[in-house]
Amino acid sequence: MRKLAVLSCALTLALAGCGGSPGSAATVSTASTSVHTLAAAANVVTLNVNGGPGGRWVDMPYVSVTVCVPGSAAECQTFNDIELDTGSYGLRLLAGARDTSGSAFSLALPQVTDAGGSPIVECTQFTDGYSWGPVRTADVHIGGESARALPIQVIGDPAYGTVPSACASTGTSENTVAAFGANGLLGVGPLEHDCGADCLTNAGNGRYYVCPTSGCTPSTAGLAAQVVNPVVDFQTDDNGVIVELPAVPAAGAGTVDGSLVFGIGTEGNNTMTAAAVLPADPSTGDITTTFNGTALPDSYFDTGSNAYFFSDGAIPTCPAGSVAPGFFCPAAPLTFTLTNAGQNGMASRVTIGVGSAVALLDANPGYTAFNDLGVSGSNQSSFDFGLPFFLGRTVFVAIAGSNTSAGLGPYFAF
Repeated sequence: MRKLAVLSCALTLALAGCGGSPGSAATVSTASTSVHTLAAAANVVTLNVNGGPGGRWVDMPYVSVTVCVPGSAAECQTFNDIELDTGSYGLRLLAGARDTSGSAFSLALPQVTDAGGSPIVECTQFTDGYSWGPVRTADVHIGGESARALPIQVIGDPAYGTVPSACASTGTSENTVAAFGANGLLGVGPLEHDCGADCLTNAGNGRYYVCPTSGCTPSTAGLAAQVVNPVVDFQTDDNGVIVELPAVPAAGAGTVDGSLVFGIGTEGNNTMTAAAVLPADPSTGDITTTFNGTALPDSYFDTGSNAYFFSDGAIPTCPAGSVAPGFFCPAAPLTFTLTNAGQNGMASRVTIGVGSAVALLDANPGYTAFNDLGVSGSNQSSFDFGLPFFLGRTVFVAIAGSNTSAGLGPYFAF
């Protein structure tokens, strides 16, 4: 995940990401479609695009999550403004979050330890910063779905206030609600663990540490100790998610309500309806996007990014000191047609728009949902389809190795 801020007195932007794969053959065109908000069901929760904590954030989708001490039905807290992120994996709560009653986070969640009893702590790295905090276990309830004794991260836990220099040197600290832009992060991307095989044998993975009283050192982490996508631990509806958000006008919208649906082809309300199914790289969760004639093998679809994030030196960027430095500011709105290819040879042609972030924000103060924000990205091999892509679409995200009605995950479909 990565974050980028818009310097508005009213609004701020943030962002997240992941990783690639090739393919070519038959191509289908997919456009924005009408989307409905589903009726209440155990596998459906409301997804809100709003200003988030403090009302300062743009193009960030939020859900509510209930967290309990494992095995307890009484020691629980429910948190709103948990950012939904299809580009990362696992639940991360901010130690400084307040629940729906206004109470501070106070659950005594068990600490995950290594074989020697030392606490395991994680450094979650973003492009422009990091979040640091211990791995603890919790029962997690989202709508009518539950994952028991799930490893999660508690970001900014004051018990682990000393951050190793190798972690802190990755950028700005994002260990508070104000810096993070959410009370937490729900990562439901197309993989199961946030590190997987690399962290099993590589102590220099950059993510996991053991922290005995003598200090923290880099460490390997077994799968049982790694932060995990909560969906895979659901009793049912555990093979993926569907994101449904309505379209917004060209000028944007004040707020947007949609649905996060758990499971693909497991219930009557999550039937596969996509025109294109694009299998992703099973180790990275990425697909290949062809943009301006260049294949970008590290591309992905990410609700945790609040803009289209890509490299194009021909598009002017908003100047320093504006409300949106680093965002694209073309003189007139631009339209691009791109081709996304999955590992099965299926390809999907999509059309997107990019407008001037400064013009949009200045003309629509208080709006929090825009379908045409773009950001100048530094990754030359990636196209990040952020939240604007999801507006007006139904997007399916299948988890690696899971059986679905459209085949094995990982894949994206829309």
